[in-house]
Amino acid sequence: MIIMAVLFISAGFMFLVYPQSTTGVTDQQIKERRSAARWIGATLIVMSCFFLTMGTVQLLDQSSHYIGH
Repeated sequence: MIIMAVLFISAGFMFLVYPQSTTGVTDQQIKERRSAARWIGATLIVMSCFFLTMGTVQLLDQSSHYIGH
């Protein structure tokens, strides 16, 4: 679970620092690509943090369930 989250977070950072090639592209296309790459990167990072949080809550719930019985 942690390895998958690390992979998703690293992929998100790669999208955030996405290198822009400017050969044969208009300024509008560059802006659209940057915007899309930022959204994809931010979404991957947030979803990975949510994934880790929900996994931690589930582990805590399982451990507290065993203590109560």
